[in-house]
Amino acid sequence: MRRGGRQHNIEGAFVLVLFAIFAVTVIAVLALGANSYRRLVSRDNDAYNRRIITSYVAAKIRSSDAVESVEVGGFVNAKTEDGVKTLHLYRNIDGEPYDERIYFYDGHVYEILTVKGSNIKPQEGYPILDAQALDFSMEDGVVKVTAKDTEGRENHITVSARSLLNGVKGSDMSEEDSGGVG
Repeated sequence: MRRGGRQHNIEGAFVLVLFAIFAVTVIAVLALGANSYRRLVSRDNDAYNRRIITSYVAAKIRSSDAVESVEVGGFVNAKTEDGVKTLHLYRNIDGEPYDERIYFYDGHVYEILTVKGSNIKPQEGYPILDAQALDFSMEDGVVKVTAKDTEGRENHITVSARSLLNGVKGSDMSEEDSGGVG
């Protein structure tokens, strides 16, 4: 009988050691998986933050793509440099000409929709994103956007204002006729 009791103790210890090895293995796999997941989320967030400003501006340009509706210049007037580089997106709302302005001011990307020709101040806009810099340039119907996010990472995008290149009236186009503006 003594021999049988000792055998049960050895079998019990073996099962306990086997269970402990299994538990340690499961915990190690979970820790590695959690670490990998954390790295993937961090990478995705970095890519998102790096591209969000330029993607936002590109979408705004594409949605406003009509003849003579996109200009780059000063804040108050696109024809006059005043120290605040601004993207002007013009549109008519109920027969009234409006100017949607997107610009960088005081550590933020701002946006404001106002009646065209309004003499307002940059701080009166609505801050939409934090950033270190935002710059626009326009040549031959192509708008180049350069943005620097809060981490100092730069991103560039160029957007062709197709209506400027092709003489297409964007306000007369249906979504189907536009062929995917942008």
